[in-house]
Amino acid sequence: MLKNPIKELISAGIMFLALAFFSAYAFADGLPNYPLLEQAKRENPSRVDYALQNGARIELTDDGKSFYILWYPESANPADPPPLIATIHGHASWAFDEFYLWHKAAKERGYGILAIQWWLGQGERYEDYLTPQDIYRIIDTVSKRERRKPHTILFHGFSRGSANSYAVAAMDNQTGNNYFALIVANSGKPGLDFPPNREIMDGLYGPEPLRGTHWVTFAGGKDPHPDRDGIEGMRQAADFINRYGGVVDYAIEDGSAGHGGFHQSMRNMETALHIFGTRMGGE
Repeated sequence: MLKNPIKELISAGIMFLALAFFSAYAFADGLPNYPLLEQAKRENPSRVDYALQNGARIELTDDGKSFYILWYPESANPADPPPLIATIHGHASWAFDEFYLWHKAAKERGYGILAIQWWLGQGERYEDYLTPQDIYRIIDTVSKRERRKPHTILFHGFSRGSANSYAVAAMDNQTGNNYFALIVANSGKPGLDFPPNREIMDGLYGPEPLRGTHWVTFAGGKDPHPDRDGIEGMRQAADFINRYGGVVDYAIEDGSAGHGGFHQSMRNMETALHIFGTRMGGE
């Protein structure tokens, strides 16, 4: 009997969609088989377990370079997703750290978390990390999939992640997506020799690429690199933001804190989250 080629194609298509569906569903209950995730499990097992035990979903990036963690509270409505905390970690770190540090506060407010693994597992060169373009592409992909409204994301970067947040914010502004109601630059000023920041200064994103953006900066008084990540460094960051049209709504300067002091004080986190609440929806 001759096979019907149209039926064969339809059958193959159905099988492909079924496999894709069940593969995506499996990601919600465990980790896909992926070398960078295997490394995270070896180096950070307790926080990987914490994310999985709390229902975090692990997804690979479209280009296969890395992965991200996506979590929403059980009460979330997929048709109208709640506000989202999108966060990038510091140098040689893991998205699981940021998920762990934000999870309690996000859960209390009914917010979601998108934690992006932007370090690629080895090295400290620019090439060993996702670029700001890569980072923003992930945020945009997730936001478009969810039909996310403008001004519903708090974007946070810690340390080296903070140093990249300025370019990511400029991209959100230039595209007109305006997902970010607030950006939190946590212990990392913009390096003026960093290629994406050079693009801002050279006018690639226009004369005021941060116009309309709102920021909270954090600096610890005991940061080991005060001119880069501490109080003096983050005052320079505020000058940079203002120069290119942004507004620093609040500068947190915690004299008793070290480099990771933002998440070590609930008061610091509450300050940023309160301002985020006032800025959502473009207020």
